Amino acid sequence: MSFTAHAEYLFHITCENCKFYWTYASMQKAFDIRKGDYICPNCGVKGRIDLADEVGM
Repeated sequence: MSFTAHAEYLFHITCENCKFYWTYASMQKAFDIRKGDYICPNCGVKGRIDLADEVGM
């Protein structure tokens, strides 16, 4: 028996206006979440993502 797996890249986003937390998934490692505008699903504020440093393991 064997299994197949695919990597998924998750961005954890916090709205600076209402502090709502949500995730955005991509299947592409090179996806740049800083491009484009996003809308908070809680309060509707529109803005860009400020990508923080990666969490070390």
